[in-house]
Amino acid sequence: MKKFLLYLFLGLLLFGLPFMAYTSEEYVGDRKCKVCHIKIHKSWRETPHAKAFEALNPGVKAEAKKKAGLDDQKDYTTDASCIQCHTTGNSPLFPGIQCEACHAPGKKYTSAKIMNKKKYKANPEQQRKLALEAGLIIAPDEKNCTECHNEKSPTYQPFDFKARYEEVKHTKAAK
Repeated sequence: MKKFLLYLFLGLLLFGLPFMAYTSEEYVGDRKCKVCHIKIHKSWRETPHAKAFEALNPGVKAEAKKKAGLDDQKDYTTDASCIQCHTTGNSPLFPGIQCEACHAPGKKYTSAKIMNKKKYKANPEQQRKLALEAGLIIAPDEKNCTECHNEKSPTYQPFDFKARYEEVKHTKAAK
């Protein structure tokens, strides 16, 4: 049994780390988005999504942790089962639920050829089309949200997608 667990661990290490590295490379982080979407970024910084990783620190959200049967003084920032929902891209390099958690990894659609103010002003429909073709998701669907907002979460509460989406969606005026 010990050998099996050792081989299982080595297999996960061997195959899991390259996958994590690959997926992390697809993400650009909220600072890249902030360059053009300053108002949205500023309002996002004040949300629970932005602060999701901080909630894993000892003593933070103590009452919610206690209510869920968790140790409120434990550091959960390295717990893989927590990181997957409290980071973007399953990586502490991107703490919190950043832009790309909803709008898809941005490496391809944030290039200067696509996210370009001058080109966007000249032909917004063409630039939007290019961004969508490169993987941009304008509005996430319920499936995207319920990957984390589900019964597996120790702090789960019933999730109403329509109501919650109204709380987090951006308006065009917020650019």
